[in-house]
Amino acid sequence: MKHTGSVLLFAVLFWPMLVLAEGKPAITFEKEEHDFGSFAESLGMVTCTFTFTNTGNAPLLITNASASCGCTRPVFPKEPVAPGKSAEITVTFNPKGRPGAFRKNVYIYSNTEPSKTTLYIKGIVIPEEKKEHPEFAYAMGKIALKVRHLPFFEVYTDDPKKLSVEFVNNSRSPLTLSFDRVPRHLSVKQIPESVAPGQIGLIEVTYNASKAKDWGIRRDEFYIRFPGEPNIIPGNTISVSADIREDYSKMSSEQKERAPKALLSENRIDFEKVQGTTPVEKIIKIQNNGKTNLQIRKVSNESNVVTAEVSRMSVQSGKTVDLKITVYPAKTKSKVLNHRIFVITNDPDHPTLSIPVFARFE
Repeated sequence: MKHTGSVLLFAVLFWPMLVLAEGKPAITFEKEEHDFGSFAESLGMVTCTFTFTNTGNAPLLITNASASCGCTRPVFPKEPVAPGKSAEITVTFNPKGRPGAFRKNVYIYSNTEPSKTTLYIKGIVIPEEKKEHPEFAYAMGKIALKVRHLPFFEVYTDDPKKLSVEFVNNSRSPLTLSFDRVPRHLSVKQIPESVAPGQIGLIEVTYNASKAKDWGIRRDEFYIRFPGEPNIIPGNTISVSADIREDYSKMSSEQKERAPKALLSENRIDFEKVQGTTPVEKIIKIQNNGKTNLQIRKVSNESNVVTAEVSRMSVQSGKTVDLKITVYPAKTKSKVLNHRIFVITNDPDHPTLSIPVFARFE
């Protein structure tokens, strides 16, 4: 009985000290509200930092953090914070589409009592000025353009084709553009010759395929030069693309009967498994089954992993020519090759031969 009484006496005397020895964390912030002040919507996302200290006597753990709006994103430390140590919580606010005054709540959850602490951010978002011509998305010097690329698609050698780019004059003076390094098969002019401030003008481009001396897919560019500029400025360009073709629609039935006819010995090339970095090659034959000479005008290939070349550019009736296709495994980082080679001829029925090329690299 004496032993039991001693235990009870010890518990009564020392239990408060045991509870105190377990310790509790406590979170204290240097500030609980941040004022961003007034800022422009165009500034984009803004971020502030809330510094806190564990003023308790046990490790402090932030378990979660959330905000009253999806426009606000808190980031908190995942590691426990020792007693007496400090850490930071960052809060980012996205003002896009939220003009005017704002005040957002940020909720911090931890192993403290109470478990939730509320922080606040506030400010005033100055809305973006609405552009008079928002459709002109491409700024370039004193102008803004709707597009910077003109795709002409099919262009025939006997039929020049025109496209234009709209631009707005953002300067305070009438503007007359000039154009530099224009390829010989393109002609470029501004309409009207002078565009008043805030007004819209055109850059008209005429594509004369007969002057290109080329066939198939072709890409070009030219430079826009502003008044007073002594040199061209890199990036002040408009790009142009086209697929140059011959128009066979006017051929008579007799002409088509006598025309060349291209036939491939294989319609696809599959190298299957290619091991190592040594180049591999295959040869297919192009046969002329027509009655007049087959002219191979161009072998088009836009890959540095594949090369394609023919032994000669003219094939007599009934004859064949070799097309050698070489694959260079060392030049690719991919495990698979899926490419096409285009052979452009004067066969009116099949002016462009498309040859798929496949390989798997190991």
